[in-house]
Amino acid sequence: MYHKEAIEELVAEVLDGTPVRYSVDSYQVSEVIEVGRVVLKCGLHDAKTGKEIEVNGEGVGLVDAFFNGLIGLLSAKHESLKTIRLADFAVKAQVETGHDARTDSAAEVTLRVANSEGVETPFSSTSQSVIRSALQVVLGAVEFYCNSERAVIEVYRALQRAKHENRYDSVALYTRQLTTLVEATSYTDVLDKIRNEALGN
Repeated sequence: MYHKEAIEELVAEVLDGTPVRYSVDSYQVSEVIEVGRVVLKCGLHDAKTGKEIEVNGEGVGLVDAFFNGLIGLLSAKHESLKTIRLADFAVKAQVETGHDARTDSAAEVTLRVANSEGVETPFSSTSQSVIRSALQVVLGAVEFYCNSERAVIEVYRALQRAKHENRYDSVALYTRQLTTLVEATSYTDVLDKIRNEALGN
């Protein structure tokens, strides 16, 4: 089991204020109960640029539909998203935060995502709305893997430059950083693509 916090700290350092961040603006969901199928349309915006993005997904439930929609939309740019899958999720009411009938209690949604090695990483979000918490936790998980991939690319390129320039201290540093980052999931296809681009293939 790796330490997610260590990766998050390193990603923040490497990306230096430029991480991928999205916010949920709205959603529409419909479900055909007889066949257990949910169709979701979710409006997002890029927290940095303000650019609006529409996510369309289908699944056996809201979480599955949103996860599928995000992966389908973002994996073209972040290929490592193809290596992760939903492992489990749970909803828990924080009844101590509610009043009277407790129907206004905060809802905590916990999600576990499995990487290419089957290692599961937990994510959680809490709000007064079960749906809001569910959307936020899925979004947060996908952002984690998008930003981890971006950091891997940055560090890998820095490592190659350091090797070319014989900066051995930097080579050691970037090698350690890369070792930490690749614990999140597999970046084999991502790094192969960079190598091929460098070779002009």
